[in-house]
Amino acid sequence: MKASSPGQIFLFGEHAVVYGQPALLASIGLRTIVEAEVSDNSSFTVKSEKVGEMKSTVDKTNGEWKIKNSSGDVDALRYVVKVAELVFNYCDFGTGVSLSISSDLPLGAGLGSSSAVTTATAAAISTALGKDLDKDEIADLSYKAETEIQGAASRAGVSVATYGGFLRIQDRGLKSLKKLSNLEILIGYSGEYGDTGKMVNKVRNLRESSPSIYDPIIKTIGKATEAGIEALKRKNLKKTCVLMNANQSLLEGLRVSSPKLQKLIESSRDSGASGIKITGSGGGGCIIVVGIEDFESTADAIKESGGIPIRTEIGLEGLKY
Repeated sequence: MKASSPGQIFLFGEHAVVYGQPALLASIGLRTIVEAEVSDNSSFTVKSEKVGEMKSTVDKTNGEWKIKNSSGDVDALRYVVKVAELVFNYCDFGTGVSLSISSDLPLGAGLGSSSAVTTATAAAISTALGKDLDKDEIADLSYKAETEIQGAASRAGVSVATYGGFLRIQDRGLKSLKKLSNLEILIGYSGEYGDTGKMVNKVRNLRESSPSIYDPIIKTIGKATEAGIEALKRKNLKKTCVLMNANQSLLEGLRVSSPKLQKLIESSRDSGASGIKITGSGGGGCIIVVGIEDFESTADAIKESGGIPIRTEIGLEGLKY
């Protein structure tokens, strides 16, 4: 059985969302595909094109299904293992499973690769077991897996991976925005790993050291997000780009950019693109580019600056299974 889930970007609001401000996320056209095949033994195997392989066994101990005796790239595949255990226990049925994973998403790039693989794995395994779980159940199991691994997690990541489209998030509230149109963009991948925890802590320390300086920046990012959502609803691309640039300037004020990201931003702007910003935590990862005059010219500019250009659409379908 096969399932696939999309990656995602922050169009507006990263970092400020931690402090109760709104953020806007969108699914992208890059997907992770998981194929699951059940067996009549207890063997649990995973082969991932980008991450590696692992072997283990499925066993029921004290009334709970567990994946044990693991060898191989276990830590790198921990999201897969955790959500598989949760699916086995939720369905009250465990058995041997062989998983094959492929993905368009670069890892550690801030494009939601962990949420994509977690949701696609949950859907592929449950379907292979003959269990008809709906998307709400898949999202719940995936959120639980991310929470158990990370200690704390937002529902936003697994929600975008499951339902697709555009998602407004504020505090614990999530709202799907149906009236926004799909949009073609360029992603510029820096090739550098962005450490989300490190960058979130950096902003927290800045805010605690000088709240009178950094609180207004955070609140203004929230205002830019709300205005950006309205501009997208009205299909006003020019204003959307202006607000994206404002959001980027504010993120620079929070010191979450990097020399490589700035180089990609400047070269994209020089190529004639209108709206450019970091997506995600910063410190590495990607930029997003909207309002592009010439895709080939902007893609070449990103390449010449040492980045990897990825052309895709946003606001696309979520989990398929």
